[in-house]
Amino acid sequence: MDQRQIDEVLERNNIVDIIGSYFPLKKTGSSYKARCPFHDEKTASFVVSEKKQIFKCFGCGKGGNAIHFVQEYEKISFFEALKKLAEKAGIVMQQTAFTKQKSSKRDLIYKIYELAGHFFEDNLYNHGDFALDYLKKRNISENTIRKFQIGFALDSFNALRNALIKNSINEQIIPQTGLFTSNGRDLFRQRLMFPIHDHSGKIIAFGGRILLEGQEGGKYVNSPTTEIYTKGNELYGLFLTKYEIQKKDFVLICEGYTDFLRLFESGFTNSVASLGTSLTDGQINLLSRFTHNYYIVYDGDKAGRKAAVRAAGNVIKAGHKAHLVDLPENDDPDTFLMNNETDDFQALIDTAKTLPNFLFEDKSLIMDEREKLDTFIDILTEMNDQIAKELLVREISEVFKISVQAISSRIRKKRNPTGSTNRNPNSGMALDKFGDEKNIIREILNNIISYKKVAQELDSSYFFSDVYSKIFKLLQEHLEDMAQVSALIDLTDDIVVQNTIAELIMSDAPNVAVEELINDLKLRKYQKELKNINSRILENPQDMELTSKKKELKKMILTLNKKIVRNTLY
Repeated sequence: MDQRQIDEVLERNNIVDIIGSYFPLKKTGSSYKARCPFHDEKTASFVVSEKKQIFKCFGCGKGGNAIHFVQEYEKISFFEALKKLAEKAGIVMQQTAFTKQKSSKRDLIYKIYELAGHFFEDNLYNHGDFALDYLKKRNISENTIRKFQIGFALDSFNALRNALIKNSINEQIIPQTGLFTSNGRDLFRQRLMFPIHDHSGKIIAFGGRILLEGQEGGKYVNSPTTEIYTKGNELYGLFLTKYEIQKKDFVLICEGYTDFLRLFESGFTNSVASLGTSLTDGQINLLSRFTHNYYIVYDGDKAGRKAAVRAAGNVIKAGHKAHLVDLPENDDPDTFLMNNETDDFQALIDTAKTLPNFLFEDKSLIMDEREKLDTFIDILTEMNDQIAKELLVREISEVFKISVQAISSRIRKKRNPTGSTNRNPNSGMALDKFGDEKNIIREILNNIISYKKVAQELDSSYFFSDVYSKIFKLLQEHLEDMAQVSALIDLTDDIVVQNTIAELIMSDAPNVAVEELINDLKLRKYQKELKNINSRILENPQDMELTSKKKELKKMILTLNKKIVRNTLY
């Protein structure tokens, strides 16, 4: 492994610049904050340290260096992320045996999804006559079916599994793909299959729709989170429509597959679908690469209008412009375009309303004026762009006939004066009982000089936590070769270990002498060994070798701490 390549890439890419190129970061003290792109949240728990070149989310637990961020955010392999940052810094990158190993697992899952996509597509034409009839009745053309690789899952518990095995896919990787149930059966059976592509065009997930009334399972079955897919970070259709979105400088956002396909068939090729979820920060950040103008085209019923208001609010919070396309109460984009001309739909786009106007005129949500204003106060308190914030306050003031001063006063009262962070209450709980181990690893990661002292006295057997033991082994094997400790994260595929390393690098060194930490770990190990020997002596009281070992341990414990020896000798 050429660790120097990784170090050079990390040294020549500032993590703040890298993450800031995907979405805005707000400077807070010596660090930067944002709402986490890896899970949906209301308050900023995602922290980036420029000094330590590390990111950490204290909500979902994800953390790492710049390479790890790009890998997770773009759902690409380790080597692809490394190469991308190398190119950005003007470094020529050679793939080594190490980077090939890091890439192999994710690349294999991509390959499996590609094979699954072809399998479902072939099924549609060879065994899915009634699925094709369904698409034709919905006026979905052959061209669109082919473009989006729509397919069909057979009514079988193991058809896909057998197809993958025939393509020389190792069965050991199959449970990690998200394509099968916990008992190994095909997840998708007798369903119309919609492949979900990432923005570069790789299949990363599937949505399966029932075609028969009374069929087992819900109307839709969707892929779970996997190594290559995080729900809420992807948009259906973007891989083909991103160029039109950029060209027209606005995007039409609908909810589901059929709404999207109807928009695309009708010539509105600057569209995406949010896959039935509320529009997330991750999806908004992804779209912001192509436009800052978002048109929400959700269902016209009460539920759709409420979802549209939430989506528009999230867009505005992120610093972009939001308009709401006002569909009739009983219509969604699919039914409206099936029953009306495209010019009629274009007219709805042309007259789309900003959120203040939409809420002011709305009667179906049964919200009084105070509730509507509360919606805006929630949005305004989370906005970082002061100019956009002031413009929105003025618009709300004009539309609702409320003074700017009254709105500003409400914002001040709404703000949380405590400045508390949104931490996951379960984060790190399982590791709390290994506080001494945590502190000694944290000391090493924050002060490399301490490692030599520790390495002279301890080995991995002194660490009872599996996580801290793995980290110490990584330090033993690689620390001398690394220019930055953040590179340690990329030497393991263990997500818990990666996130723990990031958290420890992000935190300050413990206010305890390293010698004291070493003694604590030694003492704890000797106490455990003494307890085990005492148990063995009870079973074999004549074993003089055990008795001799016990005496040696007593001396070692006495040397370390005379106070504790009284509690250990019995």
